[in-house]
Amino acid sequence: RYPPASTFKLATAAIALRRRLIDFDTRMPVPCRGGMQFGNRVFHCWKREGHGSLTLTQAIAASCDVYFYHVGQRLGLERLLEDGTSMGFHDRTDIDLPSEQSPLYPNSLGYFTKRYGKNWSASTATALNFSIGQGENDQTLINMVQFYAALAGTGIESAPYLVRPTSDVQRPLGLTDAQMAGLRNALTAVAEAGTATGILRATVGQGAE
Repeated sequence: RYPPASTFKLATAAIALRRRLIDFDTRMPVPCRGGMQFGNRVFHCWKREGHGSLTLTQAIAASCDVYFYHVGQRLGLERLLEDGTSMGFHDRTDIDLPSEQSPLYPNSLGYFTKRYGKNWSASTATALNFSIGQGENDQTLINMVQFYAALAGTGIESAPYLVRPTSDVQRPLGLTDAQMAGLRNALTAVAEAGTATGILRATVGQGAE
């Protein structure tokens, strides 16, 4: 299990989109200046000088942490847990291989109360960490592949398999066709103009050779 980090930003975006809290042209009221003040702590972006004002599509392409901190704040931890669980991040994929590990993804606020005590509050910065794939959020590689396969395909998660399926459970992501297309366009922008342009250039260069 590993923190999914920025790969989870697409899940955060999907949750906010299907709850209609944002769309692809949404800009946050405060642009990214390299960090976001929350209480007495600054949550930093990976880009020290900041990304400025971005739309959702641009934020995915640039992998802007501050943009997704704002999205996580809008969603709140309870909705992140509820929708993330419904998308399968709390459960194993049931791939036909032995000893598949379970991911770590609490399915309710009760997990935090039990772990941190009665004085713990859902208004803490936990949602900000979750929104960028950190905190009490550890996923297996196959869990993330299952999510991205649904995003690239029909929008429905099915159990992955090597020989034959072990489960016939179908789990829809709950996105409209337009939302699916928008997220795919944003992922294309990651490679064409965003944080993965170096990988794309290297791949194209090897192909030319």
